[in-house]
Amino acid sequence: MRPSSRLAQLIALLVAVLIPLTGCASIPRHSDPEVVKRVDEDSGSSNAASLPDDLSPLALVRNFVNAAAPANDYAAVRMHLTEAARQSWQAPSELLIVEDVNTVPLPEPSGTPQGVRKVSLRVNKVGRLKADRSFVPKRGAYEAEFRVERQANGQWRIANPPPELLVSRSSFTKSYTPAPIYFLDHERNGVVPDLRYVVSQPASTLPTRIIDLLLAGPSKNFRGAMGTALPPNVDTKTNVSEAGDGALVVNFSDLGGVSEQAKQLIAAQVVLSLQGVSNARVRLQEEGTWLLPEQGALRPPDVVSYKANNSVRSDVMPLAVVNERLLELDRTADAVPGPAGSGQYEVITAGRSMDGTKLATVVRTPDGGVGMRIGPYGEALAGVDVSGSFMSRPTWRTESEVWTVVDGRRVVRMVDNGNGGWTVSTVGTEQFSGDEPITDLRLSRDGTRVAAVVGGRIMVAGVLDRGSKTTLSTPTVLSGGLQDATVTGIGWVSSDSLVAITDSSSMPVVEVTVNGLKWDPYASANLVQPVRAVTVGPDQKVVVADRSGLWQVGGQDDLWQLVPAPIGGGSIPFYPG
Repeated sequence: MRPSSRLAQLIALLVAVLIPLTGCASIPRHSDPEVVKRVDEDSGSSNAASLPDDLSPLALVRNFVNAAAPANDYAAVRMHLTEAARQSWQAPSELLIVEDVNTVPLPEPSGTPQGVRKVSLRVNKVGRLKADRSFVPKRGAYEAEFRVERQANGQWRIANPPPELLVSRSSFTKSYTPAPIYFLDHERNGVVPDLRYVVSQPASTLPTRIIDLLLAGPSKNFRGAMGTALPPNVDTKTNVSEAGDGALVVNFSDLGGVSEQAKQLIAAQVVLSLQGVSNARVRLQEEGTWLLPEQGALRPPDVVSYKANNSVRSDVMPLAVVNERLLELDRTADAVPGPAGSGQYEVITAGRSMDGTKLATVVRTPDGGVGMRIGPYGEALAGVDVSGSFMSRPTWRTESEVWTVVDGRRVVRMVDNGNGGWTVSTVGTEQFSGDEPITDLRLSRDGTRVAAVVGGRIMVAGVLDRGSKTTLSTPTVLSGGLQDATVTGIGWVSSDSLVAITDSSSMPVVEVTVNGLKWDPYASANLVQPVRAVTVGPDQKVVVADRSGLWQVGGQDDLWQLVPAPIGGGSIPFYPG
């Protein structure tokens, strides 16, 4: 080999070794600031297709709603407008998502110019995509009047677009992808998802969109209920980029000397948030150096232990209330040890702590009302200073905190005081239930949210802890999806979805996202109304009770199977939580 060839090979090898190092730990900790090119949601690179020729005024207005994609500053929307309207139109920060799109021609008043038509758009509202990219349900009819004018080329165009940016549900689904963004739970030592929606294209910008939402913090509805390990005013030095080895590089500005625990939580927030849009490993940096140098690039399994407790432990026995006694929900249906299983307490309903060590029971009292007893599983349960004519099934937030609803109005929080007793306080529920009774209430197993059945509808709220006072923030009615059915019970399938039972024979059980956008019914075969209780077990197995027995199912398309335990209808099954 000639010396010049050998020298060229050595130089090439040296360049190959040095170039990857420029993106890693060899960069000085306080490098010069880099220009950050932010990605706007409307900056899609694809060109909007041209409109079909000779669209009628009615078809134009329908197409206007179906074409509300954000690419290229809503180019597909603007092409429906007259030149004057195009110049003045500005896209609002929120989207109004609609369905059942109908257009109706309106009478033309005398004196209407020859090339002008009036069109009424009539739709049903689904909800709003807020500026923070969270969805909030909002049902009801919506109508807008359009002035459509014939242009010089003979084509019809809209002269007065409505102030709302309307988008059909189908167009929204095509243009946006759901993105769980992970924030800290109420104890600030685990992470939970906050469901958001980001523009799907171009796909290469999705990781940067996700990190921008993470930096902006939790959505308005759950701000305070959730937190973040990222210090205020932290940004990224560049957009999220792909390294030569395929890993995504997320390079934060100076984090200000955060603790190692905070760095681990930041890693969990970032990696779990990005997993919805990328399968790549994630290389976390702070000012160009490794954030966690001993761990290298990360995948979701590396941080999954930081997910807040949302799963039911398979080693903790589910229970059922049968004839005012507590039984174990297994093949033998043995009575729970102690007074709760013997019938001494006349148990009406109950809840078991997530680790299985404690029971909270609603029991019948001598005066004909109900009271609360809490204590160790299998032992005598101490009375708690809570009473009324009705109490909902107890729901545990931690092993030392349990809630119930008293008489359909008052949400009561009971906290273990460490001295063998329970401190009772009332949860602030201003604007939560109004005049409607609360008939069921379940805390998410991560402790950040609560779902309730209020007047036959589902409501969801964040749980805010402020010193000794706990309140429910920004309650939202999950409207739609059930037509005329009434919800009778709920449970948490995961941190961002619920299961509900209803009085409908055609839709007795349904899964709904925590924001109310998706409603997916389970099969109705084998179930007989009334379905009176629901609980969710390990691997999201749903168990319900109807008048004939206890039934379980693993997914919406599966058939309901009888639970092996010899327990008949009318019982109340429950897993821990």
